[in-house]
Amino acid sequence: MSFLPENYESPKSSNYYFKLQDGENRIRILTAPIIGWEDWQEKKPIRFTYDNKPQKPIDPKKAVKHFWAFVVYNYADQKIQIMQITQATIRKAIESLCKDSDWGDPYAYDIKILKSGEGVDTEYSVNPVPHKPLDPLIIEMFNENRCNLNALFTSEDPFAKHWETHTPLGILGNKVEIKNTISEEQAIELRDLLFECEESYVNKLWDTLKKPPIGIKNNDISQLPSHLYGRIKTAAMENKKELQETAV
Repeated sequence: MSFLPENYESPKSSNYYFKLQDGENRIRILTAPIIGWEDWQEKKPIRFTYDNKPQKPIDPKKAVKHFWAFVVYNYADQKIQIMQITQATIRKAIESLCKDSDWGDPYAYDIKILKSGEGVDTEYSVNPVPHKPLDPLIIEMFNENRCNLNALFTSEDPFAKHWETHTPLGILGNKVEIKNTISEEQAIELRDLLFECEESYVNKLWDTLKKPPIGIKNNDISQLPSHLYGRIKTAAMENKKELQETAV
């Protein structure tokens, strides 16, 4: 009998910060980056905005580094995370993709970053994956793990619940491509259900559905992504029930 159970794997970290692993790292970039400068004090990063570069580092032995930070979906851990890059090789590769008319901004395709070597001999290569729509489940995870990237400049938690403003999902053109919408029968069911809900609730719901990444137009519920059907129906049924109980 072996010491560990068959097919044992160590539990994945709950860390919300992406760290490049040896070998292939596949990500989808989900937001525009914040751009600035990073210094270190007592083993903690101190970040400055792009137009506020320190004249000299806190520790003369450590240079102030230029950085990008953005939100990504990490396929290996199946998590929404913040990725920060100071490596010029990676930055220049992504910048080249953005300027290439065949690729453009990295919201419409995955990126594979290959890490090899150790220490000063570490090398990185960046390869784009053919364009494909962003999975609606990733959009849902992004909305459930909203963050404020600018909090990095004040050394606060970007994922804290108290933020009133959040970093928006990166938009390709004017919308994020959605794979599937609800059926005609589901649309009819939701229209009838919303008709029986509280007016303020319905108005608030439409305000949310009209905004990116969903972007429903003209209050047309048939444009609702299919993965949101169950959630909207359950919430509407609860509102209808509350309205009926209040009326009694």
